[in-house]
Amino acid sequence: MMRVLFVGESWLGSCARSLKEALARRPDICLDEVNEDLFMPKPQARWLRAINRLLLPAYREDLYRQILYRVAAFKPDVVIIYKGFSIAASFVHRLQTMGCSVVNVYPDCSPHAHGAAHKMAVGAYDLVISTKPFHPALWRDVYGYTNPCFFVPQGYDPALHLVPNPPTEPRFDLVLVATWRPEYGNLMQGLAKSFAGQALSVGIGGNGWRAHREDFPSDWVFAGGLQGRTYVEWLRQGRICLAPLSREVIINGTRQPGDEDTTRTYELAAAHCFFIHRRTDFVMQLYDEATEVPMYDTPEELGEKIMHFLPLAQERAQLAAAAHCRAVPAYSADSRADEIIANLRVYLERKRVAQGCR
Repeated sequence: MMRVLFVGESWLGSCARSLKEALARRPDICLDEVNEDLFMPKPQARWLRAINRLLLPAYREDLYRQILYRVAAFKPDVVIIYKGFSIAASFVHRLQTMGCSVVNVYPDCSPHAHGAAHKMAVGAYDLVISTKPFHPALWRDVYGYTNPCFFVPQGYDPALHLVPNPPTEPRFDLVLVATWRPEYGNLMQGLAKSFAGQALSVGIGGNGWRAHREDFPSDWVFAGGLQGRTYVEWLRQGRICLAPLSREVIINGTRQPGDEDTTRTYELAAAHCFFIHRRTDFVMQLYDEATEVPMYDTPEELGEKIMHFLPLAQERAQLAAAAHCRAVPAYSADSRADEIIANLRVYLERKRVAQGCR
């Protein structure tokens, strides 16, 4: 029985919660938790965010105290920290002196994108399990780390995203749920121009879009940030869902690899949605684009595929069902938890052997 202390956010729909609950469902794991968002609040009101910045050091120390208390009381074999944006390298080292391995599950494109302290902290973990397929090969030369890094993809949450039946009454022709980014904004503006004069209903969810409302047709619907059950329900209101990607990130003027997949890659299929995905080598390994998930490289190709599939309700339903069968249960959080525990057992055994040889 492996004893795991899990540190991460706990709101419904967060990747941390999905993974934590998948780990807890395993009979060979005894799991305790520290819910980071109970100690590090993220208010929406601007005046509360200003107060938050002043209180951040106190919040962090309170989080640290709770983690230390749980480690001392629970005595885990492994502390798993999801993302760890609030965790300093010095605190990782402190946990290591308490006799447990400290592991980071890392979901972002680059650990260099969140400041020098976070960059240093990622290198302090005993092991990093990244959701990005390119990280292990680049971990030393591009990111400058010497700790081991394994790859385990993201997955859908069967308690939230899994819907066995296809949508029955879509509200929109086209749906996107994603936080606004310049490249996503440009993509949707391009689609708006190419569809000008056509009666195409579009619904967009996600933070940041309403600030750019004037850039889009007046009849487009913007739902704002969506989480939990409303996120899934919004996706299922689209005849066609979009799954775009940011293929590169710029860190201090330097280009680094961007996404090969996102959580949408798995959640859309689990929710029985028909979707068109940005084409990448990795996604082409996950789905067949002729029989499961159509893909695109350019905005022009995306526009053509939207207009091709929009009148083909039966074909969309067949593709969505095939993608659903492909993803369920293979791309679930439970399957990813299996991979993570397998990697942890290999790491812990190697660590035990190395310590025994000293």
